Amino acid sequence: MAEKTPHFNAILSRVRGKLRSENVKLWLPPYTSSNDQPGYYPEELINRYSAELNASAEEISEAMEQLRVHAVTKLQTEQRFTNSGIATIKVHVTGSIPLGINSRLQIQIGLHVNGADFRRSLSKETGLDPEKMKLICKGHVIEDDKSLESQNVKNNAQIMVLLLSQSSAETQRLQNEEDETKASVSRTRQAAEALSNRKDNFKDDRFFLEISDQEGKPVKLPDSERKALTLALTLHEKGRTVLNKRNYAEALLLLLEAEKEFSHCRAQILSAVDNYGILCLDIVWCYFWLKSIVDLPNAEEKLQKCKECFQRSYGQNLERLTSVRGGSGGELALFVRLHVLEAVCAYHKGDVFSTANCLDKAELVKGKLHIDQDQLNQLLIMGFSESEARLGLRACQGDTTSAVDYITQKRQEKKERREKEKKDRTRKKLERKLGKTGTGEWVNVDAYNSLVEMGFSKHMAAASLRQANNDINNALQTLQDHPGLLSIPDISSRSAFSDAQISDEHVAQVMSLGFAADSSREALKRCHGDVQQAINLLESCGGVLSSLQQLAQGSATESNSKDEEDPDVEEAVRELVPDLATEDDEAHLNLSLEEESSIIAEYRTLLLSAGYDTNSASLKP
Repeated sequence: MAEKTPHFNAILSRVRGKLRSENVKLWLPPYTSSNDQPGYYPEELINRYSAELNASAEEISEAMEQLRVHAVTKLQTEQRFTNSGIATIKVHVTGSIPLGINSRLQIQIGLHVNGADFRRSLSKETGLDPEKMKLICKGHVIEDDKSLESQNVKNNAQIMVLLLSQSSAETQRLQNEEDETKASVSRTRQAAEALSNRKDNFKDDRFFLEISDQEGKPVKLPDSERKALTLALTLHEKGRTVLNKRNYAEALLLLLEAEKEFSHCRAQILSAVDNYGILCLDIVWCYFWLKSIVDLPNAEEKLQKCKECFQRSYGQNLERLTSVRGGSGGELALFVRLHVLEAVCAYHKGDVFSTANCLDKAELVKGKLHIDQDQLNQLLIMGFSESEARLGLRACQGDTTSAVDYITQKRQEKKERREKEKKDRTRKKLERKLGKTGTGEWVNVDAYNSLVEMGFSKHMAAASLRQANNDINNALQTLQDHPGLLSIPDISSRSAFSDAQISDEHVAQVMSLGFAADSSREALKRCHGDVQQAINLLESCGGVLSSLQQLAQGSATESNSKDEEDPDVEEAVRELVPDLATEDDEAHLNLSLEEESSIIAEYRTLLLSAGYDTNSASLKP
């Protein structure tokens, strides 16, 4: 079906509204006498609508016929579904579509079939390789092993078929690209899941997992919810990286995976951060560049969720941003993109008034963010990054001097935050190393440091606290009962000293004081061959090393255990971390708005070419 002009779409929308308000049912007589014959429209009705809607009689007749055919077809599909269970699915193929392929079609199929069966049916209709299709319905990826019905696909639903690579050139290179794209999404999710499970495991210093609110305060969550939110944020961040490379197909899949994880979190948690709103915006941005925004009814729904999330996070008039962050320049750029996408949705619905209104909003906000290129260059010469310069100038309404102070302050805040994160990370890594007490708590780092400062070895300080369940007085009492422990080297440093290095002469010296041969040799090994320290050690435990060994080990077995991961997963994590460990935590706000400006101009031109005054969204005389 040929695309209709915005002029006709607007008339179509108005005629639909009039018919509904007057309860006119075009699928019934006298308008419809036979499904195979054109409709009948009284001349009086045509002329009245023509005058009231400022459109020609021919345009009114064409709009009524299109609405009638749509209604009759929908009724037929509903009757077919009721009688036979055969549903009609509207399909839009997007991505790299080979020449000669119909991108819009309808498939009749039972909703009991699974996603894989539907892809095979679609392949028969189009000739496309089913292995190269990703099915998306209402913002959710259709899974192969579940029925369409169980995935909320209904009769007359719309499904977007995302082709991840060209199908016309069946070369090994393209096949490899397709395999790599699928594997990349799966690999990213696998790595993200591994990271989300690392509550206390800091294997990579570049990636410190901590969820904070807008004020930078850590958000405490139940473990299951923490994992879901961490996984969602990780997938979203990776999706953004792919989106910046303009790989919209792969980015969309990652973003939809992130949205699936966000759905496991409570609304009050999502309201504490703006990430979910930005995710919805990113998803619709992908829809737009994949030319699928008009075919996905949930685009408007996602934009509405985005708007609601922004209002909760930023305040109705951005007052929370001003109070928490001292300004709203960066976040305003997100509103430009939001209003632009709202305009696109309105345009494709034929709502000319809303289209023009949203374009006006976008341009109004964009005007507030205008940056003089000379001022930007001036800050770049000073050594600031482009992101810092742009965000600083926007936050300070183009005042260069204030922008320098703003950027300097932000750098200091970022430095302090990074130092605090480093300190927290070091503390948590030390907790992990020290192990847990008998009650399951991590060894108290402050108590541990106090014992070490008193002169006890690090190993024995940690061991005594594990045994005393972090009671520093009891731990100190235990250590004081064995004064010889003060001179014992750390257990971590004795591994290099072997039995071969223990001389028989030194063993004999220790044994001469009445200690057993095995105990004498073991004590010398622990004390790096120092005879006097070995004697002190044996005297402190009455010559029985087993009691000392029990104290030293405590729950060290647990603390020294390592979470082993599949080597492939570890490699995927190493690949993912650089995309997450960015120093610029405001990179998503650094929008040049060049693309948004281009879209505004494009849709202004479309409205003008259809005979609309974009200043008032009315027909020109």
